[in-house]
Amino acid sequence: MNSFIEWALFELKKRNVERKRETKLLQVSDLIDWERIRVHLERMYDNKSERGGRPNCDVILMFKVLVLQQWYNLSDMEAERQIADRISFMEFLGWPKEIPDSRTIWLFRERLVRTGMHDVVWEDFQSQIVSSISDTSFTRRQTSITTS
Repeated sequence: MNSFIEWALFELKKRNVERKRETKLLQVSDLIDWERIRVHLERMYDNKSERGGRPNCDVILMFKVLVLQQWYNLSDMEAERQIADRISFMEFLGWPKEIPDSRTIWLFRERLVRTGMHDVVWEDFQSQIVSSISDTSFTRRQTSITTS
């Protein structure tokens, strides 16, 4: 481990796994086939050459940031702050080593719109949630969670 913070996050993650503590965000995250969404998102980039340049942030990480923004009504700057502050957000994002800054979030959203992938990706995301919710086993599990 490189730092105390990384060690603390690792221990927290381990403790949550041991207790089988699962947040609502993780429950939703488990419903989504993120690799299916990755295929759409990676079409936005054409700089996969060996010539150098700053590497792109992981497209799934960036899309999950947009999901958090949508669900929690966060601006780009507030998303950056909340991700750094909220353990449930970091867990949903896969415990990223680096948190994207507000400018990176804005640029990703702009690229998503400019390339025309915005509607495609959000429709795929929403259809996966709807199809998972219509699954009877998920509905039963949700009912037992809310009634207990």
